[in-house]
Amino acid sequence: VPALPCGTISLPLSADYENRPRQRVDFQGGKEAVTHYRVVETRLFNGKECALVQFEPLTGRTHQLRVHAACKEGLDCPIVGDTLYGNAAERLMLHASSLSFSHPATGEELFIEAVFR
Repeated sequence: VPALPCGTISLPLSADYENRPRQRVDFQGGKEAVTHYRVVETRLFNGKECALVQFEPLTGRTHQLRVHAACKEGLDCPIVGDTLYGNAAERLMLHASSLSFSHPATGEELFIEAVFR
């Protein structure tokens, strides 16, 4: 569970060339990566207290949410099931709540939203 219930993580990221495909926090050569987060609720998961966190990435770096969640300078709370930056579970517990994009053939703007029950 993150130490603070909400906030912004701003940590520059770059490829970790010795540990591909991992990314790393890199204050010298990394590119800006910014994520807003808020804890929606906490609950027990496999006997451990975990948080359901809503992330809003303001930039789109490779593995941005995963690194910002896992690293000590970020939340220090790896996403459940993240085998690159945390521990294995049934699956990676990362899910988009909505997506929007232009249809590649028609150009129509599409918006898809998940319904959580």
